[in-house]
Amino acid sequence: MGEDDTIGFEALRQTLVYWNIDDYPIPTDELDPVFGDILKALHAMGFRNGYIDVYLYSEQINCEAIVTDDFLGQGEYYCAFGYKVLDITLYMIRRATCIGPGPVNYFVIAKPKRELHRVLQCLKSRRHNVLLVKPPPPGEKFLFSVASLLENARFLGGGKPRFKELYASHASEYDISFEKYVEIKEDVSKMVDFSERIPTVRGPRTAVFWDAVDCPFPPSSSPDAIYHSISSALAERCFSDNITIWAYLDDADKKGSALLGGDKTWASRIYFLPGGDKASRRIRMLNDMFLWARDSPRGMRYEASLVLFADQFIGARGYYTDMLRRLDAMYYDLLFITPTLDINNPESPQWPGLLIDRGASYFAFEEPPSPKMHEAHAAAEEEETPKKLQII
Repeated sequence: MGEDDTIGFEALRQTLVYWNIDDYPIPTDELDPVFGDILKALHAMGFRNGYIDVYLYSEQINCEAIVTDDFLGQGEYYCAFGYKVLDITLYMIRRATCIGPGPVNYFVIAKPKRELHRVLQCLKSRRHNVLLVKPPPPGEKFLFSVASLLENARFLGGGKPRFKELYASHASEYDISFEKYVEIKEDVSKMVDFSERIPTVRGPRTAVFWDAVDCPFPPSSSPDAIYHSISSALAERCFSDNITIWAYLDDADKKGSALLGGDKTWASRIYFLPGGDKASRRIRMLNDMFLWARDSPRGMRYEASLVLFADQFIGARGYYTDMLRRLDAMYYDLLFITPTLDINNPESPQWPGLLIDRGASYFAFEEPPSPKMHEAHAAAEEEETPKKLQII
């Protein structure tokens, strides 16, 4: 499929528009004409729901949390949310999990970034339709007209959608609601990196997300030996012995580079993933935790444990604390291991038991959640009465 090939397309599910207003400023103070043109363009491309949620986000501009909405006539309606955010990708994952049955459509108006592209690929592999806009030539502004949107919108992976009635596709839009009955079999030779739905695990289980930069592994140990040490220590402390470990490395780590991107040559369920620098690792680890929760939902309360080894969340407020609060509210047994100099010694014979015993704490959320962004998203999920959007 070429990037500019036309694809016959029809989708009846809701479309979520994520618009980075740092990358593409809103061209006018009048939102109705802009969102009206987006709806008209989406309709011509085959997105036939007639309703869009628009998330206007920025790392720099202070936005009021909630909302403006309007009925544009002819069955077209939009609801727009604005907020300031460090990173939007986790909200994309959470929104996909909240809406159903059936896959959600994503229309992303943002310039490509590494983690954004990865998360969109993850969503696409989980049967969500992902639509992007091609950036304009250098020095030119993007025109948010119907013609410009039709000319420059592409599916992730290529192809320009155009409406074509596809009755056979209607039923297939909804079969994701039966996903919980579908077993994804484990292939121990395959790296599980969340690029697609992870193998199905039911019942008591423990998922470990380990920052291998903050908490280094014994330098001479094999992946199987590392897994055995960690899993044995957790099992001895009454965690389920059905354990999977994801370890995040710095991209510049030459010693760890052999574990990234190649074939998995060890038998244990430990997977080494590129995390980037400190800030990037924190964002990716949170995203992967929520992909894990999405792909491996718990049955009973607290039957699944999530153990986080990292120091990047020490003193974290707002975005990161609120996201971890959401996992806690989903009734996962959430344990946080913070390394300190006196216990963070991978060459000690007490590793990693001492690290767990003296570095462990359960999240205790005594502070109220950060109101701005999370109230906006809560409003989207709970359909609260919208208020007027203001961009300062």
